[in-house]
Amino acid sequence: MSMRFSIAKKHGFEKKIVSPENSDLKFLSFSYLFSTSEVALEENTENEEWLWVIMSGKITIRIGDVSFCMERNGVFDDKPVSLYIPADTRYAVKAETGSEVVAVSAPSSGNFSPVFIPPDEIKLQRAGKSNYQRSIFNIMPQNFPASKIIAGETIHDTGHWSCFPPHKHDEEKTPEESKHEELYFFKCEPEKTGFGMMRVYDETQDVAFPILPNDLITIPKGYHPVSVIPEHRLYYFWVLAGEKRPFQRHTHPDYLMYE
Repeated sequence: MSMRFSIAKKHGFEKKIVSPENSDLKFLSFSYLFSTSEVALEENTENEEWLWVIMSGKITIRIGDVSFCMERNGVFDDKPVSLYIPADTRYAVKAETGSEVVAVSAPSSGNFSPVFIPPDEIKLQRAGKSNYQRSIFNIMPQNFPASKIIAGETIHDTGHWSCFPPHKHDEEKTPEESKHEELYFFKCEPEKTGFGMMRVYDETQDVAFPILPNDLITIPKGYHPVSVIPEHRLYYFWVLAGEKRPFQRHTHPDYLMYE
């Protein structure tokens, strides 16, 4: 069943706050870096692939002799800046004061190379209509050279819904549907007063979660529409992983008219 985590803005790097060991997910792990002063760390991806996405501030990630600089004013201000790091890779991270970064990981098979994903390579995709319009930024689409991770960002129009029509992706029924778990990490604008709601449901479960800034919700299965209150925008970083890379969502049959 889906779970809700509140990610605290605590100084330092918190590795695998959410993982298969403490959640209902099978593949995905979520890590978080927040700096009130400079942070430096060294890591090894071992048997996993990692994706680092900056929320705000400035960080540098060094792999061997190559350094990648990632800088962003904020998730509502700039397109994403990201770095994909394959398995069996040593790297070093240096974050400047006032930086916020998320990192997700999943088991990997295959040989891949590091890929820096700058904002000018990210295309804006508009989706929905009426009061469920939103902007989508695909960071790692399904044709990205990686093992499992598919990732991107969504920003609601003010007071709008997303993940509508309700859809799911929890059964392997090629080509109609693929089996991919997912997680969402949220931000609101304005942050102080912003909140949303999310419902995760199918024939075996029906749960609703309040959404506050820096909340994370896991989605192992089920339909999962999301809303935000009027006069506010909602952002979420989303990431998928499954046994197979090709992704296909299944729309709830009662809502096909709204596609």
